[in-house]
Amino acid sequence: MPLFKTTILLFIFLAIATFTCLFWIDRYQQIGPDLLPHQWTAATFEKNRVDISDDTLTLFSQNPRIITNAQQYLPAIERGSILLFTAEMKSDNVIPGRKPWNQARLLLVQNDGKKDRWNLPLTVATLHGTNDWDTYQNFFYITPQTQSVRVIAELSHSVGSFQIRNMQLFPVRETGTYLLAKKLILISWGIFFAVLVGSCLFAEKKSALFRAVLTCAFISIIIGTSLPGYMKTSVVYEVETQIDVLSPVFADIVPWEITKIWHACIFLILGMILSLMTARVPFVQVMTIIMMMAAGTEMIQLYIDGRTPLISDFFIDSIGGFIGALIIKLVGRNKPFSLTKHAF
Repeated sequence: MPLFKTTILLFIFLAIATFTCLFWIDRYQQIGPDLLPHQWTAATFEKNRVDISDDTLTLFSQNPRIITNAQQYLPAIERGSILLFTAEMKSDNVIPGRKPWNQARLLLVQNDGKKDRWNLPLTVATLHGTNDWDTYQNFFYITPQTQSVRVIAELSHSVGSFQIRNMQLFPVRETGTYLLAKKLILISWGIFFAVLVGSCLFAEKKSALFRAVLTCAFISIIIGTSLPGYMKTSVVYEVETQIDVLSPVFADIVPWEITKIWHACIFLILGMILSLMTARVPFVQVMTIIMMMAAGTEMIQLYIDGRTPLISDFFIDSIGGFIGALIIKLVGRNKPFSLTKHAF
């Protein structure tokens, strides 16, 4: 395959540069005072309670059927701003409820004037079991539609003790150095993906249809990867809502998140088309391309607002691509392959 060694060297260089910039360059700088008014209102029932002191908030719950929480509304916040929320948290014997969110949580919830936007990123941290004091932080983008923002600390249908102290919420902005590094990193990854796609498209003489399908698969992966976190969450929320309305049985049967299904399916298609396009290429090379694509799309999420790279997504992508390529090999559309065949 043309440029195969070049793409491997470029991938290694970009991976090193991506993590080096991430760890050595400060991403944000504070541009305003603490926004937390520290005026909590609490909701407790029966034996559950909330203790509020000057610097520590403590929630106790002994009844998993109800929610114990404390909340406070923030002053008017400029739309389009970025907020950094930091806090120290501790949990004691928190037993989660049935749902994934039935745990000890600290949230920043946005409201658009009509409803709370639960489909936006909102979690500072989620705890269960026993955890000693530790510092947690997260960044939040305030959308243009947001009318109000509130902070919620809760034990959601779970029991145990949840403590929070030293909460701070600051408006921040990205530093000039980080913005420059971010632009260079994303452009470099774009060049890498272009080289990778080009080497696959012209590896062998195939029909324009195969090339078009392979290009569409690559483009869909890049688009899905480059969506900001709040936009991706909104899209996923709308899709899941439509699935619940149109086919509630399907929603109950499928145990995975819709994003995981998309990851597996798109890389399954990629693996199949790539295998068809590279009939004479060793299977190891095909899998190397798929894994570089999977790893690269996860790494660039380090520089996409609101996105988090996940090792699990890398494995889902790689396994999906492996199955797709393997299917084509096994049905005899290409020559029999050997995993031990030299790849270079």
